[in-house]
Amino acid sequence: MKTVLLPETRAGRWSVGLFIAFIALAVAGGIISSTQGNTLEYPNPINSPFLGTVIYLMFSAIIIASAIGLIAVKKHNEHSVLVYLSIPLGIVFLIGVLMLLIGNRG
Repeated sequence: MKTVLLPETRAGRWSVGLFIAFIALAVAGGIISSTQGNTLEYPNPINSPFLGTVIYLMFSAIIIASAIGLIAVKKHNEHSVLVYLSIPLGIVFLIGVLMLLIGNRG
């Protein structure tokens, strides 16, 4: 049971691919926000369509990467460092999204 950097299973590769997409979308979101001079605390597709969509895609990518990473570890015995890195990060973002949804409810 050796630990490697890159995944060896298909599910692991999907998880790392989505993790890389998350990083790319986070960088793109920062660039878009600074280019637009956005001062909104919580951009959404209504008041800032492009930035809001990029941010929602970023959240979706890391949460799905985490779920697929969990499947890769449990079912396919994946031992990749990058897959292990994506799992807690996705869980943190999922908790953040849930907190935002609960906070906006009232």
